[in-house]
Amino acid sequence: MCSVRAPIPHHRFGQTTIAKVSNSDELRQMLVDPWFESETIVIKPNWVSMEPADFTDSKSLRTMFEALDSRIVITESHQIARSLNLLRNGMSFTVGDKEVSWRWLLKGDGWNWLIENPDWDWFKKGGHWGQIKKEEKAFLDEHGFTDLFKEFDVSYVNVTDEIWSGRIADSTEVKRSVESRFKPVQTEKLYSMVPKKLYDLRGSTLISFARLKMYASFTMKNLFGMIPDPLRPWWHGPKNSRIATSIVDINKVYHSFFNVYGICEALYTTAVPHPEGKFEGVYSGKYNIGEGSGVVAFGRDLVSLDAILLNLTDRLILQVPEVNRAPIEMAQEEFGAYDKEALKESKMKVGLWLSP
Repeated sequence: MCSVRAPIPHHRFGQTTIAKVSNSDELRQMLVDPWFESETIVIKPNWVSMEPADFTDSKSLRTMFEALDSRIVITESHQIARSLNLLRNGMSFTVGDKEVSWRWLLKGDGWNWLIENPDWDWFKKGGHWGQIKKEEKAFLDEHGFTDLFKEFDVSYVNVTDEIWSGRIADSTEVKRSVESRFKPVQTEKLYSMVPKKLYDLRGSTLISFARLKMYASFTMKNLFGMIPDPLRPWWHGPKNSRIATSIVDINKVYHSFFNVYGICEALYTTAVPHPEGKFEGVYSGKYNIGEGSGVVAFGRDLVSLDAILLNLTDRLILQVPEVNRAPIEMAQEEFGAYDKEALKESKMKVGLWLSP
């Protein structure tokens, strides 16, 4: 007798689907979009930090790899917040008459210094670039990514290394392609920030594989990590005055070359804000870890997907930062408006799935 597969719990809201899956086979059954038939699929994980449940882990990536039949390319930039594996505070350097370190850059005075000094030449020439490459190798090794990539024959493209090495797509071609579909970006240098290795894969599917974070950072924000700076205070701007534009602009760039598909996952663990939480993130504050929700939300329309996720998690977030709400609102002008009725419907149908 043939066994009958149990139906997978899921709800659809326009182009957005939210499902509960427990393994790669169930995920494969849900990912039926023709875009997944692409010969090559580029996946952008969320590796902004190395804090528990706050980054795309190897277990979630394995589930994704097993659900796909395409050749896979992983892409990400260097990020100082996840590059403190070998040196607890990173490398030291001097600002004025003060000796500081990478950790100093993450917040406060260091963050503000980077807003005023956005040129990374000091980092490239002072031995820091070599060190951050070693830190990344340690991150990939320690968390199982190196072995996973070998097992699935996955290529890895580090955006920072490619761009800083001058291996970039022709900026004139990038500008022409972007402006044939969208309004010009506000920061022209973005046209010189597309790695040639990725540009050569244009026409493929690009998955923004985001982590469900209870501080409202979803699939569009995940592509912010395609900007090569190892920290992006300048792109945030003073008092976050530039971040919404920066997020929308980098999305315009990559939407011009790829079929960009959003997937936001809480497959195995979720960081849940709590004022007395066991863990504390650099940017997310204190939190506890929820286990095994199995939730995955996905679709072609990243604006609608992120708007629904924001609406579903707003009561769980201690305070939704405007820095994460604003890009969703602004993106409607370029990518189309989200359906406000879908927000209400999703709240009724799947809200409890995301309860800690």
